[in-house]
Amino acid sequence: MRLSFGPWPAGLGRVAILPLIGSLMLLAACSSSSQAVNKPTALTPIAAPIQIQRNWEIDLGDSAGTFLRPCVLEHTIFAASRGKLVRLDPSSGKELWRVPVEGGIAAGVGSDGLTVAVAGPRGNVVALDAEGKQLWQAQAPSDVIAPPLVGHGLVLVRSTDQRITAYEAATGKRRWVFQKQPPSLSLRVEADIVFSGESVLVGFAGGRLGAIALDNGAARWEAAVSEPKGATEVERLADVIGLPGLVDNDVCTASAQGRIGCFDSRNGDLHWAREFSAGAGVAVSADAVFGVDASSHVSAFQRSSGAGMWQTAALANRGLSAPVVIGKQLAMGDFEGKILFLGTEDGKLVGRFDAGAGPVISTPQAWNGGAVFQTARGHLLLLTPGGS
Repeated sequence: MRLSFGPWPAGLGRVAILPLIGSLMLLAACSSSSQAVNKPTALTPIAAPIQIQRNWEIDLGDSAGTFLRPCVLEHTIFAASRGKLVRLDPSSGKELWRVPVEGGIAAGVGSDGLTVAVAGPRGNVVALDAEGKQLWQAQAPSDVIAPPLVGHGLVLVRSTDQRITAYEAATGKRRWVFQKQPPSLSLRVEADIVFSGESVLVGFAGGRLGAIALDNGAARWEAAVSEPKGATEVERLADVIGLPGLVDNDVCTASAQGRIGCFDSRNGDLHWAREFSAGAGVAVSADAVFGVDASSHVSAFQRSSGAGMWQTAALANRGLSAPVVIGKQLAMGDFEGKILFLGTEDGKLVGRFDAGAGPVISTPQAWNGGAVFQTARGHLLLLTPGGS
């Protein structure tokens, strides 16, 4: 996790605050050499592992230090490295085109199949057509650390100052801006937005989940995923993390040092919530909600009631990505580039694949019984587990 800072108190400079926060984070994250609290759990042999097929793999280029996630559609995939945008055929992995993006790419990719959008390291938003031709550029209010959301004739961009900006997909003209007061301290982690009918659902710093009208950017509802608590700003961090999971009228999400829960996507009414300190986004199936906590413990809850189904510490402290549901398996990547598969019914480790190309940097994306993963070294691969 990285920290993002809001407005500075008068007379107190950034240089003074960074060492202080760094010390706090080190104290929270590190143990003495005699302790093994934060030591990654060793991966042991699996008695009867499932077969995992690597359908294809391509090299996008360096992706380290970015907020990149492939946009996986039914008939095409758009993916990016730090400097180039690529389109490929998901069934074969065949590269259809590769184009450089001026200024580089720090966040992306978003697409509806017609318009493709990414954001640069200084908050510049670039839109291209499906053939890789640039359509327009715009400047977001601040830097962008989540892929743009594209659809309904709009490109929606979330910036670190808690603003959501909507641009017309065809022209780049700014349609509206939704602004929420940023806290003085927030986590610099991917926090995405998702369409829900005529609204967009957004998880915010401070543990809030909200719905914003697509036509004019007005707030429809807001609900508390968790309430910040503690004596210090670090203890009060409760940011919603990752992409909200939307199934039917349920939207489920989780917050750091807070809770995991499900809400009614139409009005924000809380269905259930459980104490949970999220370390990554959630995955949602027809019957369950899956979460990864800050220690990389993986848990499953009944979607209807929030009752606990199982929890496993088999992957503790392995820096897990958000998970994805593939049939009867739950898949996620770790800090070493290992891709792990758990059974959705009992949480047992049933398979793994060594991508061998650096950490998995974003939420895996499901496609046709498999999932697409992207690593920090820019490897993009499609894996299909047996028995899914």
